[in-house]
Amino acid sequence: MIRASCIIPVRNRKDMVLEAIESVLAQAASGLEVIVVDDGSTDGSARQVKRHFPEVRLLETAKRIGPGPARNLGAEAARGTVLMFLDSDDTWIEDHPRLLLQAMDRTGFPAAYGITENVDMPKGSRFQIPEQGKGKEGFVFDELLRWCFLVPSAFAVTKKAFHDAGGFEACDLGEDWLFFLKLARFAPFAFVPEVVTLRSLHQGSLCCTAFSSGKAASLVKRLKALAHGCACSRETIRRMEKILHVTEKDGKKCRNVQEWYMSLKRHNLA
Repeated sequence: MIRASCIIPVRNRKDMVLEAIESVLAQAASGLEVIVVDDGSTDGSARQVKRHFPEVRLLETAKRIGPGPARNLGAEAARGTVLMFLDSDDTWIEDHPRLLLQAMDRTGFPAAYGITENVDMPKGSRFQIPEQGKGKEGFVFDELLRWCFLVPSAFAVTKKAFHDAGGFEACDLGEDWLFFLKLARFAPFAFVPEVVTLRSLHQGSLCCTAFSSGKAASLVKRLKALAHGCACSRETIRRMEKILHVTEKDGKKCRNVQEWYMSLKRHNLA
C-alpha cells in the first residue's frame, strides 16, 4: 500500500537531483512512492535519473512548464493518499516522512510542515524557516499573509486537500505561497518543531536568481485579492497596501527574494 508520494520537479540539475532522490530512498518509511518530473531539462537530467534510479517513476515534459505545474503533474500521477514535495536542490533529513505523517495523524489535520535548515552558500550562513519559535499550528491563513514561513520541501498534504485547494500556481514567483494560502483558507496545518529538510541556496536557486519587482508587485496584488476574498480585517488590507507600496518603491534595489524580505522586515511588514 502506498500511503505517501514524494514529487520532485527538476530542470537542468542532473547531479543535484540524484542527491535529492537518494535522500528520499534512504528513509525508513515504507509505502513511499517517488515521482520525478523532468521539466524540459536540456542537460540530461532525465537520463541520469533513469540510469541511477530505475525504480523511480519518471515523468517528462516536452518543454518547461515551471515548478508549480510540474508539481501538479506529479500530483495527478501520484498513487499515495498523502503528497510530499522535494525540490531538486534540497534533501530530506532522516525521519522526514515519518514525522510529518505522525503530525497529521496526531492532529487529524490534512496538512503538516516542519522546519527547513537553509544553507546560504554565497554568504556562507545558515537560517531556519520558520525562524526559531515562530512555527504556527492550526489555521494559519493570517500568519501566512504576513510572509510565507514554510517551503514545499518540508510539507505534506492529503491528495484530496491538494485538489480542493486547486494545486500550485503557474507564476514564476510565489507559486508555493499562493498555494499554501489557498489551502489555509479551509485547512488547518500541523507543525513539526524539528528540522526535516536541508535546503541549499546557490547561484542557480530560483530564489537567488534575478529578482523582478514587477513580478513581486503582481504577487502582492494577488495576495491582497485573496485577503479581500477571505473578508480579512481592514488592518490586514492596509498592511497589504503598504507591502505593495514598499515593493514598488524599493523592489528595484533588491537582487533576490531574501533582500525583498529584509526590505519588508525593515518596515515591520514581514
